[in-house]
Formats: sequence, structure tokens, C-alpha cells
Amino acid sequence: MPAPKTNDRYIIAARLLGYLNEPEKAVALLTKALENDPENIRLLRFRGHRRITTRDFDGAISDLQAAAALLPGSEDEYELYQKDVQPDAIKLVVGDDDVNDHHPTISSLAGTPEAEKYMTTLHTAVWYHLAVALYVSGRLTEAVEAFSNAYRTAHHYEGKVASLDWKYMALRRLGRTEEAEQVLPEFVTLVEEYDPQGVGYHDRMELYTGKITPEQLAATISDNTLLIATVGYGLGNWYLYNGDVEKAKETFQGVLDTGASGAFAYIAVESERAGLGELANSPLHNN
Repeated sequence: MPAPKTNDRYIIAARLLGYLNEPEKAVALLTKALENDPENIRLLRFRGHRRITTRDFDGAISDLQAAAALLPGSEDEYELYQKDVQPDAIKLVVGDDDVNDHHPTISSLAGTPEAEKYMTTLHTAVWYHLAVALYVSGRLTEAVEAFSNAYRTAHHYEGKVASLDWKYMALRRLGRTEEAEQVLPEFVTLVEEYDPQGVGYHDRMELYTGKITPEQLAATISDNTLLIATVGYGLGNWYLYNGDVEKAKETFQGVLDTGASGAFAYIAVESERAGLGELANSPLHNN
């Protein structure tokens, strides 16, 4: 493989900082890279993601909207996972440039086993993270459209089910129940695509369709703090828009008790408690 370009080195280093729970340093590094290439979609995508983690929601939305505006005409590509990125970061530190291709395009991997190796693509990641940033800012109406775009661009189960899940929650919180119900048949059609990487969202969607009860969903939670937070936020929302405010509060507190402060579900609970934007239109703030 050819040696990675400068922007790729910045992104690999920033992603490593994210894994090390240093999101502020990741943002600073990506900001430096963007000074030289302000319209680089991947730099904007990853800085936008980390700005959500640092609770700079306006900055995240700005970055991800800019990235989304640049997507037309750009070729979509897969994004590597931590198990590939982290070893590559170490290689680069010791002067070894023989790393993975960090731009494997969808077209180049079509029909190969590698096409099933990665579940996330650049276009979906931009729309999904923009939607999450809008949601946790309380801009639920705008988030619905962004989650629709994330679903439309997704190539694998994980991206599809996560986008449907958040879209369903946003619609329910907006009181657009009939539209939310229309999301459920889309989930049912995805059953044959099931992949365990989407397990937390898959389980939440099974609750929404009535296939499992809240008690059964709660029983699936393991000792994985990220999974506890992910499942817990959906469950808390379910209690909330089904009228059990006290149970919702208890479940949201359980999400915070995980300490998984980088999880989007955890951040969403913080935004719930703060009553940001359209999230304020809730029994949590009317009692």
C-alpha cells in the first residue's frame, strides 16, 4: 500500500485519541488539519463526531452539515474499525507506513468478502452523526430528515437499524405517532439482513414492534456499559411516551449510572434532563 497521506495521518491519530478518551485533543488535531484543507469531508466528519462527545453540539452540526453538503459527487467508502485503526496508528508512530487502505471504496470491494467486513460508510456516517447532533440539541424535526438520509445511504444492517431506531424515537417525541408507526414495517423487512453488531438497536426495535416486552428487553442487558446505555435510553423513551414518567426517570438514571459518558445514549439523557429544544416538550418537564 502507498504511504498514507497527511490528512489520513491526522485522522488516524485523532481516532486513536478518541479511543483513549481524549476527544478534546482529537478535535484540536483535526482543527489543525482543517486549516490546510477546510473542505475535506472526512476531516469534517470525524471532527463533527468528536464535537458531539465534547458537547459542542453547534460545532458538530456545523461540521457535519458542511460535510453533508460536499457528499454529492463524492464516492462513498467504507470506514475501518478500531481493531484496524489502532494498530495502524502504532505502526505510523514507529515509522512503519505499511498500513491498511483507509479509503476502501464501495465500488472497489463490491462482490468481495471484504465488502462484508465493514458495516459503516462515509456517507452514512456523516448523515447519522449529523442526525444525532441535531437530536441531542433538541432539534428533533431536523433530526428526522437526517436519520432518513442515513437510512437511505446505509449499505448494511447496523446503519439501517440504528437510523430507523433514532428516527422512530424522534417522531414519537414529536407526537407524530402515525409517522413513527410507518417506520416499523421497514424494520420488519430487514430481518433477513440481521447482524449482531446492531444488537442494541435491533432489540429496541423489537420492543417498538411489540415482539418483546419492556421487561424482556431489560433482561437482555449485559454487563457491557455501552449496551446498557444504548438499550436503556430506548427503554426510557418507551416508558416516557407510554405515560410511565417515574419509570422513565429511573431508566434514564440507570443510563447515567453506567458512566459511559461518550455514548450517544448517555449524551441524549443529559439533553433530556436539560430540556433542550423540542426535548422540553415532555412529561419530564411538565410535572
